[in-house]
Amino acid sequence: MENFLMLRYIFEFLMIIPAVIFAVLPVLNDLRFKSLKFHVTTGILLLCLVILGAYIRAEFKLSSAFIMIPYSILLFILYIILVNLSTGRKLFCFFNSVMLCTFCPLYTVFIMAPFEAENELWNISGLFTLKSSIIYIALVFIIGAIFFRTLYIKLPMLMKQEYIGTVWDFLFLVPMFMTFLMWWSIPIHPDFAMVGRLRPAALIFLWLILMMILLLYHVFWWTALKLTEGAKLQHENTMLQMESKRYEELRKYMDETKALRHDFRQHILVITQLSGAGKISELQNYLLQINSMTESNYTGFCDNIAVDAVASYYTAFAEEQNTKIEWRLNLPRDLPLKEAEYCVILGNLLENALRAVKNLSEERRIITVISSLLSETIIGISVDNPFNGKIKFRKNGLPRSDSEGHGIGLISVLNTVNHYEGSMKISTRKDGKKIFSVDIVLHCNT
Repeated sequence: MENFLMLRYIFEFLMIIPAVIFAVLPVLNDLRFKSLKFHVTTGILLLCLVILGAYIRAEFKLSSAFIMIPYSILLFILYIILVNLSTGRKLFCFFNSVMLCTFCPLYTVFIMAPFEAENELWNISGLFTLKSSIIYIALVFIIGAIFFRTLYIKLPMLMKQEYIGTVWDFLFLVPMFMTFLMWWSIPIHPDFAMVGRLRPAALIFLWLILMMILLLYHVFWWTALKLTEGAKLQHENTMLQMESKRYEELRKYMDETKALRHDFRQHILVITQLSGAGKISELQNYLLQINSMTESNYTGFCDNIAVDAVASYYTAFAEEQNTKIEWRLNLPRDLPLKEAEYCVILGNLLENALRAVKNLSEERRIITVISSLLSETIIGISVDNPFNGKIKFRKNGLPRSDSEGHGIGLISVLNTVNHYEGSMKISTRKDGKKIFSVDIVLHCNT
């Protein structure tokens, strides 16, 4: 009998393992340790916790709830330490996992109430029968299958969207509230679930609640996806306008060059006659005229057409506000990442910089842009600009400035950097003047 009870208690504490899996799936890419050895060690420790909990339950006759309280606190502390995300995101994932696992025993009680009403162990310690435990475990697998795509694909994508970062600060309250509501709704005795129409109504209502939660997550994901697609489309339209303008400049330059080539023989003839006649003064004057005719405003910034168009666009924009941009773009014709994504980063950084220097004295309006390949698959970007005032930083490393408008666009930049598992360092320094710096490294093989 003691071995049977030990087995039953092990079944009871096995809920720890799916709870951990449900909590880890959305944050797999944000764990501080990702090695296979770490995952194997974690699995062994969880099995040890399950067996230890069952042993304590059997030996000291303590209730499962009493044992699960320190277990939950321990797992919560470890989760907070091991996951590299904001507190709101971690709380959401943790309570979402607890909510899904709390739903399973609650639903099992209502399914198996006619059988559990005759269960003597329930009267003693609230313990499921073996049949109910198997159904409970099967229900965990069903819930895991239903929510797998949400946990493994949709939530990780949402975690990376920095522009909805503040939403997580209160969104975790939804699964937290639902967890306590479900826990409070578990009948004290199976007989209570058999009162009137409570059992069939609960079986339908609880399932509807779970599906509504799943729908809520899907709508949240879909809304974020559409916002991302809208921002991407806007950036692509802006890029098209930049490239069209650059194409017109290039075509004008080519037309001017073609005309000069056509007239070149005539110029050679005049130069030959003037030099042969010894009319040096007239020759010099004529050469000056030719030189002024061949002057062009066309300047190439790098070999990549899209980046060249962006640099040309912002150079013209900077000249309108009497700002100088010092370009050092050592980029090849083909980039190791999507051109549109690189241009989004560069464009947002420049818009921020131009906005920051707009109200400075003219001699201080100098922006430095450096970008080059650090290897075949790693690209670096650095943008420096002077600023006035004091810049404060949020927890996510992004600035919160007293200057209106400064910092806009950095959220979009951070999303792209995270996509490429890169790094972005934002800092301020004083080199005789206040300088705001953004340094980015992108790993383009991810």
